Amino acid sequence: YCATCDAAFFRDQVVAVAGNNDEAVEEALFLTKFVSEVHFISPSEALKVPEHLAEELQNHPKVRMYTNARVKDLFGKEQLEGVRFSMPGSEEQSVAVSGAFVYLQGGKPITEYLMEQVTCGETGGILVDEEFQTSLSGVFAVGDVLQEHVKQVVVSASEGAIAGIAVEKFLRGRKKMTVDWSK
Repeated sequence: YCATCDAAFFRDQVVAVAGNNDEAVEEALFLTKFVSEVHFISPSEALKVPEHLAEELQNHPKVRMYTNARVKDLFGKEQLEGVRFSMPGSEEQSVAVSGAFVYLQGGKPITEYLMEQVTCGETGGILVDEEFQTSLSGVFAVGDVLQEHVKQVVVSASEGAIAGIAVEKFLRGRKKMTVDWSK
């Protein structure tokens, strides 16, 4: 679901983007540099983005807009073949696509399971220090649950490596992180 990472795999192909937020619109616009067509499926009538972004998307020649639409199914046998969706007052529709990029959850991380045991920021993401320790001693967090985070697997992996070394420091009662090699 990462257009920045995967757009080149869909060169000259047809894709779908589902969502109505900044991330969905920006990713759809990025995809237009590679794909032949983007079917943009928005669950609302109006996009929840700045007006200039909405206009850019709506006026782009490679974008076909479907507003007030609900994704029902991503289908295919061996690989993705299409997206099925419905719109009020019309029959269910489907479009043939090679790729689908779904941004329907939004940017708020799911952290309710923590039951307010660690401090979260304004948008619900977990707040951590430079070693990825949360407000609760001995509890570390990395990846998309963080307050400030670039949502890329490579970033999460890097954070995990740093947090792993910090956990070792914590468990051994060290004052600073140590590296695996010596001079």
